[in-house]
Amino acid sequence: MKLNRRFLHTCFTLAVVALPLGAMAQTVEKPRIQTSATPEETAVYTPSAKKNVAKAKPVKEQGKARTSEKRKKDKKGNASSILSGRYMALKTNVAYDAIGVLNLDYEVQVHSRMTVDIPVMWSLWDAKPDKALRIAAIQPELRWWMGEETGKGHFFGLHAHVEWYNLKWDDRRYQDTGRPLAGAGLSYGYKLPLSEHWGAEFTVGLGYANMKYDTYYNIDNGAQIDTRVRHYWGPTKVGVSLVYRF
Repeated sequence: MKLNRRFLHTCFTLAVVALPLGAMAQTVEKPRIQTSATPEETAVYTPSAKKNVAKAKPVKEQGKARTSEKRKKDKKGNASSILSGRYMALKTNVAYDAIGVLNLDYEVQVHSRMTVDIPVMWSLWDAKPDKALRIAAIQPELRWWMGEETGKGHFFGLHAHVEWYNLKWDDRRYQDTGRPLAGAGLSYGYKLPLSEHWGAEFTVGLGYANMKYDTYYNIDNGAQIDTRVRHYWGPTKVGVSLVYRF
């Protein structure tokens, strides 16, 4: 009986030790596969990975989106800089002031190199009993600036003019018939900066004007002599202006 028990105990011990070793000996190691793929490309597929791939945008599309967004920001920035640096100025034509024709002129930038100039002129009194000019006029002008900076240097302009007038000269008085003088012309000018805000402007213009007027004797309640229509070609603008830039 002792022999049988010892034999069984020995067999059980051999079985416990030999079976795991046999299983380990039969386990086949997976061969290694050499590849140039990145770990992300060889990752095990999972449903969450599929969602991430679907949400991810190609690199080219991401670049296009960033470029588009940058362009929008640049456009907004350029627009705001143009608005903040817009040229605006108030002026008075000293040449007209010297002959008693008061005037005030406002100019504003409407394009990178274009401005609109709007001068208003008036004279409502007589200089002498036999010599006087009473007028109310406006002469808007569209200007194209030649330099890199608007409101500085040389420019060309296209202007129109409308004027109501009553002129006394020697023994005659000339007055519009209710239809104002009207016409248009071309001008050239130069703006000279004197300081950050002040400047001087010189301009001359040539063009056409059509007028219909009555002629009277230049006395109180003078009789009407005739009515005429005149087509005028010649100087339509002369300016030596003092300019204040905002």
